[in-house]
Amino acid sequence: MNTARTCYIAINGIRNNPGDAEGWTDRFVTWINTRLPDGVVAEKFEYSCSALLRRLRQRERADEIAKKVGYYRRAGYRLVLVGHSNGCDLIARVLEACGAEIEAAHLISPAADEEDFAEAIREGLIRRIHIYGSRNDGALKLALATRPLVGWLGLGYGSLGLRGREFAALFPEVVQDHSDDSCGHSTWLQRGARFEALMQSLSSNDFSDRRIPLPTTCAGEEWSPSGSALSDKPGAVAAADRRESEE
Repeated sequence: MNTARTCYIAINGIRNNPGDAEGWTDRFVTWINTRLPDGVVAEKFEYSCSALLRRLRQRERADEIAKKVGYYRRAGYRLVLVGHSNGCDLIARVLEACGAEIEAAHLISPAADEEDFAEAIREGLIRRIHIYGSRNDGALKLALATRPLVGWLGLGYGSLGLRGREFAALFPEVVQDHSDDSCGHSTWLQRGARFEALMQSLSSNDFSDRRIPLPTTCAGEEWSPSGSALSDKPGAVAAADRRESEE
């Protein structure tokens, strides 16, 4: 079992108020720091933006998160990223920037593109992905419906949270789906029993992940995990170039 110290970094979605001390990222940090064993700590990366302006500083936000990841990696921590909605798109960008430095990602109602995470898996940039989505996520349904109209402007959102089961089936050794179709876009983060259940599930899933070996297959196709930097990975560079053209 991996006994390295662990740092969870929580990343919010859009329309978040970083000054709200009762926000889900604050509750997340408190839960981790008070409920889990010594050596397990939590951080948060908070930002504020509207639905239409989120693309303007998306790359800059990802770079800031990557710097935070680097601080903890150099201190010997294993890194686990936890994002909600647009925070999951940021996680995909951080994976491009950080190479294989991220152990796992927990994606809550991910407004992100499947291909971005598929590329990260193929390039060996992450060991495990957990998806907490819902086929009845109204916000992601709207994003899916409007993307053909606004996607060419770089304003569209991904909708991975609607298809967690299908994505997990493509990468069974890396992706686990925990979707609940009774949930809406932010139901997972509601105070009380819902949030407690999410945190129990998340921590349990992550502790189980520490016992698995690094996977070497992907949907029946062989691939070799690598610890090299993004610049050494043609596929990852192509994905980064595609993102730059969107912005």
